[in-house]
Amino acid sequence: MGCLCTKKLKTEEEAEFEQNKEEIGIYITSNYDDIENKYKTNKTNENLKTPAIAKKSKTFVSSIIKNEEIDINNSSDLEKECLKNNNPNSNNGINANQISQEELDDLFLKYKPFNDSVIVEIRPSTFCENQTIYYGEWDKANNFRHGRGIQLWPDGSKYSGQWKNNNASGKGKLLHSNGDIYEGEWDNNKPNGFGEYIREDGNRYIGEWKNDKQDGKGEETWIDGSKYEGEFKEGKKNGFGKFTWIDGNIYEGNFKDNLMDGKGKFIFNDKRVYEGDLVKNRIEGKGVLIFPDGRKYEGEFKNDKKDGYGIFTSNDGKIYKGGWKNGKQNGEGELYLPKKNIWKKGIWENGKRIKWLN
Repeated sequence: MGCLCTKKLKTEEEAEFEQNKEEIGIYITSNYDDIENKYKTNKTNENLKTPAIAKKSKTFVSSIIKNEEIDINNSSDLEKECLKNNNPNSNNGINANQISQEELDDLFLKYKPFNDSVIVEIRPSTFCENQTIYYGEWDKANNFRHGRGIQLWPDGSKYSGQWKNNNASGKGKLLHSNGDIYEGEWDNNKPNGFGEYIREDGNRYIGEWKNDKQDGKGEETWIDGSKYEGEFKEGKKNGFGKFTWIDGNIYEGNFKDNLMDGKGKFIFNDKRVYEGDLVKNRIEGKGVLIFPDGRKYEGEFKNDKKDGYGIFTSNDGKIYKGGWKNGKQNGEGELYLPKKNIWKKGIWENGKRIKWLN
C-alpha cells in the first residue's frame, strides 16, 4: 500500500496542515534595524582632538582635558607653559571675560572644596601655551590646578568643576563646542564613575564610566524613543541588557560587542516570542518560537530561519517533527494527524511533501 500513498488525493486534514507550513523566520536583521545601525559616529572634534559622543558607544570623551604638554612633576616646566594673565582680553581669540561672574558663583556653590591638606589660592585668569585659559584654585605650594576651576578652549569648549594635581578629577561638567555635554565624575582627565552624556541632538547616555568609556551599568536613549538598559564593557554593550525599539519590538538577554549574542528573549510587536540562542544579531542555534495563536516551533535555527531538526505544533493539534532548511520542512520527517491518531513518515522538499514512507 505504501506505493499507492503518493498517488492518492490528500485528505482534508493533510491539506489543512500544508496551509500552515508558511515560512516563519525571525528576520531580526532584515526586517528591523540592526543594533549597530542605531549608532552613527560623529566627526572628530579637531580643536579638542577628541571624538564627540558616538552613538556606536565607543570612546566618548577621550582625553578632553589636553595637558600632555605639561610635566606636572616639574614646576619649572609648568611655569614655562602657564603665564599669569597680564592682558585678560586677548589670547588667540579667547578672553577671560568669557567666564562670567555668575559661572564663578555657580562653580563655588555647586562644587565643594576637597577635604585634604592642600593649601589653595584663587589666582587671576591664567593663559597657557596650549591656547586655553584657566580661572580658579591652585595648589599654592606646587603650582598645580587643584580645587575648583574653569578652563576654556579657543573653540568655546568649557570645563567647570574640580581639579586635583593639575588634572580634572572629582566632579565636573564639560561643554563641547558642538553642544554636547558630559556631567559627572572624573579622574585623571577622564570620565570615571557615574556620569551623563547628552548629545546636542538629544540622544543620551547615563550610567557608569571607566577610563573615558561606558563601563558597568547604564542606559542609552534616543530621540526616536529607542532605549537600551544594561551592562557595558569598554564602551560597548556587553553582558545582560534590554533593548526596546520604537516599533515595540523588545530584546532581553545577552550582548557581546554591541550585538545580541548568546541566550536571549525576543518579543515581537505582533506578539510572537522567541527564546533561545542568538549569534551576532541573528537567531542561530536552538530555541523556541511561539505564535500568539498557539502555534509553536521548537528546534534548530540558522540565519534567522528554522534550519536543522525541529518540531512544529499547529494550533489544531497537528505536529511535524523532522528536518528543516531555510525556514521550510525539508528532508525526512513525521506528521501526526490527530483526527486519525496516527504518525505518518514522509519526505519533504522546500516545504512540500513529495511522498509518504508508510
